[in-house]
Amino acid sequence: MTDVDWLSYSLQDFLMFGPQVFLRLFIRLNQDIWPWQLLIVPLALVVPWLIGRPAPAWRRLAVWLVAAAWIGSGGGFLVRYFGEINWPAVWFGWAFVAQGLLMAGLGTFCRLKAIPKGRAGVFAGLWLTSVVVLPWVPVLQSGELAALAVFGLTPDVTLAASALVLAMMPRVLLWSLLPIPLLWVLFSAATYWALQMVWLLLLPAATLIVFGLSFWLSPSPAQSRDRQSVHRDPVRR
Repeated sequence: MTDVDWLSYSLQDFLMFGPQVFLRLFIRLNQDIWPWQLLIVPLALVVPWLIGRPAPAWRRLAVWLVAAAWIGSGGGFLVRYFGEINWPAVWFGWAFVAQGLLMAGLGTFCRLKAIPKGRAGVFAGLWLTSVVVLPWVPVLQSGELAALAVFGLTPDVTLAASALVLAMMPRVLLWSLLPIPLLWVLFSAATYWALQMVWLLLLPAATLIVFGLSFWLSPSPAQSRDRQSVHRDPVRR
């Protein structure tokens, strides 16, 4: 039995498909789903408006829409399409489904934090950038308009946008929602690097940037206590 020199292998040696085969998945998905994109995209665009409503019920609806996006991109793109050529994608797909169900449950029984008014515009800008601009990255990589990565149908765009909503969860619960997104960012970045798809590397990079900014947008417990103390001061006097 000969020894195997694992150091001689690269990431690309473990992939049984090439860039064109992967990018074709986006085209197949859009062809099979059409014309449901005409409903999915407007629902995605309305999320910032729902988040900005004062009534908790509207923010709860926003979480449900994001949760449905996780379930759709996991059970659809990852399990049904990407899973055909990459078996770890199936595991990630069902993990996305579980994450979506968990988010739906948390959104139902937990009170979602309200975004400070001064940061609502930043939230909307980041959300629209994730939902409207990032879907064009696979188009740039493939040169085909049909490769558009729609929020709620593809995992990277869904994750980048929903990072803004994840950070609004109570801090105690937030840590239970982070492992799957972080693992997917590492997995997708390694896949795109191995396939030498430079444009697609923008997707995991954008996700990490949005994650960082989302923690700044979401009010921390300390900020909440400060606001409460300011409101109580006049009463004490």
